[in-house]
Amino acid sequence: MSTRGVRSFHPAVMLAYYVVVIIGFMLSQHPVFLAVGVGFLFVFHFLIDKGKQLKTWSTMIFTLAIFILVLTPVFNRRGNHILFYLFGNQVMLEAIIQGIMLALTLVGILLAFISLNQIISQDRFLYLFARISPQWALLSMLAVRFVPLLKKRLKEIEEIQKVRGFSVTKGSIKERGKNGMLFLQALLTGSLEQSIQSADSMSARGYGQQKRTQYQAFTMKNKDWYALAFILVTGSCMVFGWWLEDSVLSLLPVLETSQLEQREWLFIANWSLLLAFPLWLEGKEVAKWKFYLQKT
Repeated sequence: MSTRGVRSFHPAVMLAYYVVVIIGFMLSQHPVFLAVGVGFLFVFHFLIDKGKQLKTWSTMIFTLAIFILVLTPVFNRRGNHILFYLFGNQVMLEAIIQGIMLALTLVGILLAFISLNQIISQDRFLYLFARISPQWALLSMLAVRFVPLLKKRLKEIEEIQKVRGFSVTKGSIKERGKNGMLFLQALLTGSLEQSIQSADSMSARGYGQQKRTQYQAFTMKNKDWYALAFILVTGSCMVFGWWLEDSVLSLLPVLETSQLEQREWLFIANWSLLLAFPLWLEGKEVAKWKFYLQKT
């Protein structure tokens, strides 16, 4: 794995960055702030792997966003601006704006977690948390790894069963449901067997018997301290903007305009600087590589 760009920084620095960004998405309940955050994270994903990891989650993210956008105006009927009636129920402008903000918040947090899983590798994750709670750190790492592993195994089982004539896409609903349950049974049985083998292997190697040493040592360098100070300063300004309610759009009792005014431009600039931190690092490496290719 490459150790350039954001991956060259200390794991604690990158963890602090993602914690601040996720807090920012939860606090900055303003459509402009949230849209800017989602846009920066989309660009970041295309810089680190051209969006390959994002594509595997795109269907789920899109479905959840549409789900929130549709259901929020249906169940939330608080507001002063009636847009239209749906099956006799009022659909409020405030509810639609709230649905947009909730969807953007969810998408932004999911994008942050997906990129975090790429930047903070397994050894970095264990370095951060193994000293505090080795069992919890290992369990969390295995749980994160378990989801894509289950998806891969289920796809393999489905391809094998198709050769035998079993499918979850053809036949009656009863047959497809029965075949799906058989697939899940095979998946869970194989996964549990491998889990027992992994547990026996770890026990034989003496895991948990004494204090765990680190395979790779990470040390804080000057650039790490500078980056951490930048993250803390911009994060503090972000919280201050939330405290002043400059990064929050008031929906009730009076709907505020979504256009930025006065101090809000200052806080959106601070939010953009925070989000642009990894983009600048990765973009610099991409520019260096393209310059090297042109030179050679």
